Amino acid sequence: MKKTSALIAFTALLAACGSQADSKAPETSETAPATTSAQQTPSTEPVSAAEEEAARRGSSSQAAFPVGYRGAWDYSENGCAKDESGTRFVITANEIKGYEDTSKLVALETLEGEGDAIRVVLENQSSDGDKTIVQILRLSPVAGISLRIEQDGKTVRANRCDPV
Repeated sequence: MKKTSALIAFTALLAACGSQADSKAPETSETAPATTSAQQTPSTEPVSAAEEEAARRGSSSQAAFPVGYRGAWDYSENGCAKDESGTRFVITANEIKGYEDTSKLVALETLEGEGDAIRVVLENQSSDGDKTIVQILRLSPVAGISLRIEQDGKTVRANRCDPV
């Protein structure tokens, strides 16, 4: 029960990643150009400083998840095989939507020299209250079939549900 609750909370945190970008540009589709502009924005200042502070103040961002991160994911080993799963979440261009939570993406920074790894600042909205979260996301080197999410010194793995 604790593991499921932790996974749901973690999923909710992920869901918060994209909603601020959605609110700024609702007409923007999930295309590569949005990703390009998002990658240019965080390169000037580290997420952990200026962008995180902007997120806490409620400032908007044009950050967008890279295409490789988008899609359906599940923390459970067999969760993707089920029609419904409480541990499934979906990453869109601007947010992570979980079973009970939504996390809007406020800022994104590509981590130089670490492959496709990104650091994100998320505004998480859940029944437990709203909070700002900072996570590092890493795609597996094998076709992005798994995703490692690091937060507060802990790492959780999710499996891609969408075909690659």
